[in-house]
Amino acid sequence: MLSQLLFECLSEEIPPRMQNSAATQVKSYITSAFNKNNVKFASIEVFVTARRIALFVNDISASELRDSNGEIKGPSINAQKNAIEGFLRKNGKRETDLFIRKVNNEDFYFIKKDICSFNIQEFLKSQLEEMLKNFAWPKSMRWSERKEKWVRPIKNILCILNGEVIPVSFAGVIACNTTYGHRFLSSGTALTVKSPKDYFGLLEKNNVILQPDKRRQFILNQIDKFTKEQNLRLEENDYLLNELTGLIEWPIVLFGEINQEKSLGLPKEVVLSIINTQQKYLALSNGQKVLYFATVVNVSNDEVIKGHERILEARLADAQFLISQDKKESLDYYVKKLNSILFHASLGSVGEKVKRITALSKYVAIFVPHASLVKVERAAYLAKADLATSIVREFPELQGVMGGYYASYFQEDGEIVEAITEHYKPIGPEQRGPKSPSAITVSIADKVDSLVGLIAAGGKISGSYDQFGLRRITIGIIRTILENDLHVPIRLLIDKSISLYSKFILAESVASVDRSNKPNREQISELVLKFCLERFKVILKNRGIRQDIVDSVLYQPGISDLLTAERQTVILDRYLSTPEGEQILSTYRRVSNIVNKAEKSSNTAYSTSYSKKCLIESEEIALSDYAIIAYKNIKQAIKNNHFNAALDELAGFFPFINQFMESVKINCDSDRLRKNRLSLLANVASIFHLVVDFRLIQVKQ
Repeated sequence: MLSQLLFECLSEEIPPRMQNSAATQVKSYITSAFNKNNVKFASIEVFVTARRIALFVNDISASELRDSNGEIKGPSINAQKNAIEGFLRKNGKRETDLFIRKVNNEDFYFIKKDICSFNIQEFLKSQLEEMLKNFAWPKSMRWSERKEKWVRPIKNILCILNGEVIPVSFAGVIACNTTYGHRFLSSGTALTVKSPKDYFGLLEKNNVILQPDKRRQFILNQIDKFTKEQNLRLEENDYLLNELTGLIEWPIVLFGEINQEKSLGLPKEVVLSIINTQQKYLALSNGQKVLYFATVVNVSNDEVIKGHERILEARLADAQFLISQDKKESLDYYVKKLNSILFHASLGSVGEKVKRITALSKYVAIFVPHASLVKVERAAYLAKADLATSIVREFPELQGVMGGYYASYFQEDGEIVEAITEHYKPIGPEQRGPKSPSAITVSIADKVDSLVGLIAAGGKISGSYDQFGLRRITIGIIRTILENDLHVPIRLLIDKSISLYSKFILAESVASVDRSNKPNREQISELVLKFCLERFKVILKNRGIRQDIVDSVLYQPGISDLLTAERQTVILDRYLSTPEGEQILSTYRRVSNIVNKAEKSSNTAYSTSYSKKCLIESEEIALSDYAIIAYKNIKQAIKNNHFNAALDELAGFFPFINQFMESVKINCDSDRLRKNRLSLLANVASIFHLVVDFRLIQVKQ
């Protein structure tokens, strides 16, 4: 008989930021437990609200254990003897009854069951209790004298299989067949759940929307109705909308009006920052001004609305005051104050960083078309000035935005204003990068300075841990270069940045246990370049370019121009799918296989230098002549960024190689001729490597 399981853990409020990971964890744990024990099911659904985690498993079938023979899995064969003896005692078996099976590449003892039966209730009880006991919350708490921990105090556990209660026990609470509705909007009495299928409707009648997507749409429907009536639009903020979705089980949307007098003269970004970040409200605007806010509440009335409006008015008034105070001093005044703001313990102050990016910006400007050195220098000098202002100290997320606002207020050039505003971009994958010459220049200089300094200071990435956002910084550099079609020599740029750090800072910044073994400038340069190329490889791979093709281009010695490298990977990927490309690859494979086989058998590496005097056959002379011409043409084509032409030159080897192989005996009696011919082939292979490293390209099967 197919069964349905319903499990619910009711607690005090679960923070929205923890809800998605909790749902994923429950689903993963139960799916794994069922699969390991051969328990079949049709579907598993997990729902998390502010107060409950609900698990619904449909069509459970548990007629078997691990297989049809009724086997019981025991300890590993490497387990201690007393563990194996305990396993045998528990099941009334002897050592002669043990046999071994491999599970996930590890050997375990098994025994045959006398009777192939499976108590599904006991299984579910033990698995659910184990899951609750080992649940990994980012933060958990104890709320009584008991030792168990949970994210918030547990109020009730419901667990039924079909209509029968499974007495799951955790933290002193034993499961039953009752639950509770909304904290304020329901009667507060216990609700009896007769069967799992009745659960969803029963909760909704008592003002609980279990499904997150339905709660989200419930919020949006209320906002949509209001915005249509008031001719407004919702300022998109998916992160905040998702957070509000997880706050309340039956979200009632509250709408409040923004005092326009208090927000008069404030940049829209400041108003949005106060509304979104500080107050956790959604903003409603007419396209120009933010006129209303929306948030979710359990119970709404006029006093609640007025309370929110008063708080918001106070926040807006505070921002007005901070900006008015900031405007009393010039941006140059705030630049001088940057010397007292620490950038990094090993890398000095923000003021020192400004000096470095000003110098580096002038170097980057050489490679940015139409960049004015005067504007670039001024923009770089003022780029971080707003970090010393009162408004940015209060709202750090407004750095750059307020710098541009103040630069405009003090009548700086428009391009300088844009550069200050946009030099932090792009921050996320959806945000566009800087476009004006000055903004591009300062953005690259700022990010390269941070990347070099932080890596020199020991900044590392481990899995998802990226304390200083090195991935984001690097991707920002690469995107800015590629999106603006810039031929920037990244290797030279890194070296220039390193030179701007004082010897003292570089010496102090290296994270090394053995200080005598700390990396020097060249090693730091290689570390930074390698990190950039690894991020670049990910970007190219995400664009659908084969990994082996990306590697063959990026592992070339002296790689520095990322734009050229990107274009080469695209051209090579397309070229190798043509008959000419397949011909190039087969020609290279044929040549390299002969050389590699000869080197392996004789344990000798063949030089690419060969003697023309020893070329006696017309076919090897023709091959040599073409190799000399191809070498010159390919070098020139690569220098002129004519990558297709370089590949075409390689395609020209095909007839000469064929003639050479058909007519010239490589393994001839003369040792001198044999070595010379192998060196000629090694020379041909090296010409292929002028274009890309063909050794890394895999042949499609």
